[in-house]
Amino acid sequence: MKIDVGIINYNGGSELVECVKSLLMQTEPVRVFVFDNASTDNSIELLKSQGLECKITQCPKNLGYAGACNGLLSQMEAEIQVLCNMDLEFDSAWASNLLKCFERHPECGSVASLVMEKSGFVNAVGVLLGADLFAKNEGSGLDANDADIREKDVFGCYGAVMSFRKAAARAAGAMDASFFLFFEETEWYFRHNLAGFKTVFCPEARVYHERSMTTVRYSPLKLFYSERNRLRSAIRLLPVSGILMLPVRGFVRYLNMAKGGVPGQSGDGKKLSKVAICKALAKAWLEAFVSFPKEWAIRKKYEREFGNVTEKVRALLAAYPLQNM
Repeated sequence: MKIDVGIINYNGGSELVECVKSLLMQTEPVRVFVFDNASTDNSIELLKSQGLECKITQCPKNLGYAGACNGLLSQMEAEIQVLCNMDLEFDSAWASNLLKCFERHPECGSVASLVMEKSGFVNAVGVLLGADLFAKNEGSGLDANDADIREKDVFGCYGAVMSFRKAAARAAGAMDASFFLFFEETEWYFRHNLAGFKTVFCPEARVYHERSMTTVRYSPLKLFYSERNRLRSAIRLLPVSGILMLPVRGFVRYLNMAKGGVPGQSGDGKKLSKVAICKALAKAWLEAFVSFPKEWAIRKKYEREFGNVTEKVRALLAAYPLQNM
């Protein structure tokens, strides 16, 4: 097989089955791996009952998204490898179009798919970055007719589906399993870039995604992990001046977000407490501060591996800027 696809599953239910089916119906055959993160539902039993051709690994402990990705990376052998969510449906020509893009760009390490909802709204084209490493999906929420979906260089792949050469993954190294959830793919793609591998966006490689199935939108848990891991990454990657500005930029961003109104409930319909949000943010900053010595040691390691990290990161922030941050 030219392409190995690894699916991270956690309580995916029938969505997991439909995802595997869409991959096995590709016009360009792919090999499918499923890594189950100690699911408590019957998703793996459902999958097994279908008799679909895929390799299943059932982990007795939830390793988080990054840990599961590392488990899949250790199994996949194809030159083109993919890591993805279980709540996706792949267009039947996705794999074929993906390979064609890799062939057109032998210099690239990754190809980003067009991730969108079936309604026609875009989830992600690429990733844009603020000065404090706040990341936002380019084109998110736009109608596909209004988004910039031409083939172009982007920072990296959207975490729901990441397609890359085996050589690029090896150069970047394993994902940081201590992140558990959120920002692990952004930090990983910084390393792809630091190692000299670029990403090309392919609008013909279409994937359909209903967002935040595993983690609830606007939940304090999601906020905690995303903020903590962003801050940890900032210590590893930003210039010292950027690290010192993190509290100021964070305060301004939180203030702007509050002006827009705090949602009254999370994505699962539960009442959203402002106190819970503030506690999640405080915990994220505290844990990031406590981890500063460890993150600084990782920064030094990156400098030994990749050279001048500060200048390379400055160039990436200039190339893929998130405006008004």
